[in-house]
Amino acid sequence: MIEFPTVLDDLMMAQQPILKRTKEIFGYELLFRGKDSLNANISDGEAATSQVLVNLCIGITKLESQLRKPFFINMTTELMLSDAFFPIDPDTVYIEILESQKLTPEFFTALKNWRAAGYRFALDDYQFDENYQALLPWVSIVKIDVLLTPPSEHIEQIKELKSRGLILLAEKVENAAMFELCKQLGFDLFQGYFLQRPELIKGKRIDSATHGAIELVNALQNKDISIEALTDLVAKNPKLSYQLLRILNSPVCGVSKTVTSIKEAIIFLGLVQLKKWALLITITSSTKQPQSLLKILLTRGRCCQLLAESKQSTLADSAFMVGMMSGIDAVFNLEKSIVLEQIALDKSLLAAILKQSGELGGYLKQTLSCEEQDWNKIQSMTPAERTTLNRAFLDAMLWADDVVRSIN
Repeated sequence: MIEFPTVLDDLMMAQQPILKRTKEIFGYELLFRGKDSLNANISDGEAATSQVLVNLCIGITKLESQLRKPFFINMTTELMLSDAFFPIDPDTVYIEILESQKLTPEFFTALKNWRAAGYRFALDDYQFDENYQALLPWVSIVKIDVLLTPPSEHIEQIKELKSRGLILLAEKVENAAMFELCKQLGFDLFQGYFLQRPELIKGKRIDSATHGAIELVNALQNKDISIEALTDLVAKNPKLSYQLLRILNSPVCGVSKTVTSIKEAIIFLGLVQLKKWALLITITSSTKQPQSLLKILLTRGRCCQLLAESKQSTLADSAFMVGMMSGIDAVFNLEKSIVLEQIALDKSLLAAILKQSGELGGYLKQTLSCEEQDWNKIQSMTPAERTTLNRAFLDAMLWADDVVRSIN
């Protein structure tokens, strides 16, 4: 089992390994789990799939090394046909299509678009139904439930699938005898309780305030919206800002950039990806941010930014990021080091937050001295520095009040 700090105790999902003939790991199927950890209990397939994706890429877990393997995830018709698409690197995922999928012209158009974008498909629970032969040219892997569809009764059909160059995956392999039989018949991959039961994955959910995600989705409908306007929107929502940094740092998303400002994060992620993530986050949003804490983080960020601007520094945007992220640990009730190691912040910003070092650390140190009313530190400043700090902190508080009022 994967070890976590005890605070990382949210149930994220379950995973079941998919093995090669040698019993080496090929990949993992990711399974939705709600409050009932043993069963899926899926009443809304779109929300379940979206929650798995958001947990995978935005939540805090210890899955980084396993995410280098391909993972399999079920996809509903609604998500296949929606604008959300997949904000995931195509090389890391196999999208599972159920054999019961209704085959419409719209669905095949969606398949074509996904394939053109580089995604691969697995046909799940295939029962050799002739009606679903039309799906075979679109898939790389065919999954056969060997309990529901005994392979010994379909030897010729299995040979025919192999002759097409398809990879065959035996699922529900419950014992050694079935494992050996499937190997003899030419199956390439294997999944089932004989090999390993699903393993629960725990971590820390990073939910977003619903309002912020919806506001971002609405803004992205405007094709002429500027990067600056989007930056302002995201900057008002610390959780959403954190999520974008988490996405940039996830190996699943295939971006892997470190950034020094929210604007940089948006540019690296791109407007198309930003829209996809905003839609998925909206589907899974549930919690509200404490208004008092939101106000503190916004005040810190704005004060650091104003101090940088007062010195005509080129690091004003970075200063805002440092101030806001300096208290993000309180939002999630986690150790600061655990929260910050998960995101794509530049090393200089991390040093400013954790050690208050460098130019950016100096702005944060001054801001915190004012916030905490640390008179010893304030008195050690020059009169001009005190005046600038007091004015910046007051202006930052007024700005934060306006932002919180606009959200409410």
